[in-house]
Amino acid sequence: MGRHRHSVSLTSQQQTYLTSFVNSEILSRQQRNRALVLQHWQSNYSVQESAEVLGLSIHRVYSMRRAYSEQGFQDYLHAIRRCGAPNKLTPKMEAHLRRFTERASAKGKRVTLTALAKRVVDLGYVESICTVTIHKVLKQARPAVAAQTAHLLLRPIQQDKERAA
Repeated sequence: MGRHRHSVSLTSQQQTYLTSFVNSEILSRQQRNRALVLQHWQSNYSVQESAEVLGLSIHRVYSMRRAYSEQGFQDYLHAIRRCGAPNKLTPKMEAHLRRFTERASAKGKRVTLTALAKRVVDLGYVESICTVTIHKVLKQARPAVAAQTAHLLLRPIQQDKERAA
């Protein structure tokens, strides 16, 4: 038994947006292919026809159509390419890690990535986690931490200047 032929219906506003989106010069190849697959689907091209025209495999066209069905119009067109496994840490857990390391550094203690990974596992947030993931979370926090420290360092100098005046 073959696959059922499904059609997609876009509003006139979505069709207009899609046309201008395809004609944009700053699109990545992936974004352009996604938009063209959607246009072909709207025009009732078969999967085989769309794959031949775009130079894609039939399975890739099917997966792109499935992605559209799952993500919706805007998310499908503007999705950022994700490589590898999804991040195991939630934003709440990331904030907890940052606070923990900030408290430890305020006390003058150094915490290793291995110790942090073990703590996350011991607390039951995840079954296992790589130290590279912990490193990425802390690396993202550094600009904010650096800005906070710079603000704290400037404050006493400004207060000293005000006292002297």
